[in-house]
Amino acid sequence: MRTIIVGDIHGCYRQFITLLRKVHYKKNKDKLILLGDLMDRGPSSYEMLQWAIKWKEENKDHFFMIRGNHEQMIVEQSKELERRLIWRAVGKTATIRSFTKHKEHMEDYIPWILEHMPIYHIEDNFQCVHAAIQEEDFEKNSLDLLVKDHSWSKKNCYSGKLTIIGHTPLEAPTYYDGSQSPGILLPYHEWKKLPEKGALCLDTGCVYGRKLTAMVIEEDRYFLEYVPGVMYTDGSSEKYIKYIKKFCTFLKKLQQTIQIR
Repeated sequence: MRTIIVGDIHGCYRQFITLLRKVHYKKNKDKLILLGDLMDRGPSSYEMLQWAIKWKEENKDHFFMIRGNHEQMIVEQSKELERRLIWRAVGKTATIRSFTKHKEHMEDYIPWILEHMPIYHIEDNFQCVHAAIQEEDFEKNSLDLLVKDHSWSKKNCYSGKLTIIGHTPLEAPTYYDGSQSPGILLPYHEWKKLPEKGALCLDTGCVYGRKLTAMVIEEDRYFLEYVPGVMYTDGSSEKYIKYIKKFCTFLKKLQQTIQIR
């Protein structure tokens, strides 16, 4: 049985379906794992979630998803101004628009996300988490690290059981061997031996007009396939996050000053 792992989709439903066809995905025969961030930014978050719901019902033992930071934001529904502004900056509006078009609300799917999108997934020869990992035992890592962290994986310090991640959009799939050196860019369309240790990032920025990448695993080897992405966001939202944090920090200090007076 093959295992097919797909990086961050972000509402790019058409590209996702095209990629499955390209790797000749076979329902109820191949195992399919999605690395989270099914929604936000792209135009078809509703369609992507409905496909996932249907597929989970029909392929319970062959289809798995882990929770990304964008699903986590839906689950949390934070009241904090900073988190609300950041979510708006990184694609919430596109998801609201997608659900509203079908006269539905994304908040209604929170119970389903909690039940069917765990924080991590473990297989015999590898494991999956959305963002990053520091300790091989998932329980020894913070939720923020596993779901939201952008910096740790690039430090290349992890050398535990092979962990396949997404979250950080890169120019190409990248392997981190734990040596603290720069990551190793991986080629497409070549069978390679599956590493036993380290981290392998599959997020190649589909929603930034780069690629949507799939990793196809057969026993102890793998190859990488992709379809072209579509530019739905230019990445400027990541810059806005810094200003949002500075602005919210300023507001907190101002509030503290007023309270003291």
